[in-house]
Amino acid sequence: MKYCNQCSAENTFSYIDGNNRFHCTICNTIHYQNPKPTATLIIMNQNKLLLGKRDRNPAKGQWGLIGGFMELNENLEQAALRELYEETQLRGAVKSIIGTTSHFNTIFGDVLLIGLIIEIYDWSTLKAGDDISEASFFDIDKLPDLAFESHQELINIFKKNYTRRN
Repeated sequence: MKYCNQCSAENTFSYIDGNNRFHCTICNTIHYQNPKPTATLIIMNQNKLLLGKRDRNPAKGQWGLIGGFMELNENLEQAALRELYEETQLRGAVKSIIGTTSHFNTIFGDVLLIGLIIEIYDWSTLKAGDDISEASFFDIDKLPDLAFESHQELINIFKKNYTRRN
């Protein structure tokens, strides 16, 4: 961020307020670069986890959890259900939030992944769309290599805290 959005002076990038940040030396505005939140979905059918094969970079052609970035004026549940439909043509409901993990220094900046369990109403409409070229089920204990370590971290949270009870 080259210029301050408050006074238009040129920003400096240096250590301030506990981290390296862009800040204005004229009006003292700190320009925080916060992580971008995602709705990252755990969609189970029996002991099978639904994954999507990514159709775009980063990690095009690799498997990952269904999900994506929250949009402006959208809450987490709305983002989850929108991403569910865009990527799979499925409708469902958010059952619970399982936890979070982070993916740092991506091409999008830092990303906060918020894991949600989704209950599907009707599997008959399943079809890959939007950002994935294929949607497929995998045994949760025999998953392919995933596009992002952060996806495996959310799956591990799910397996540790939810699979023994359900």
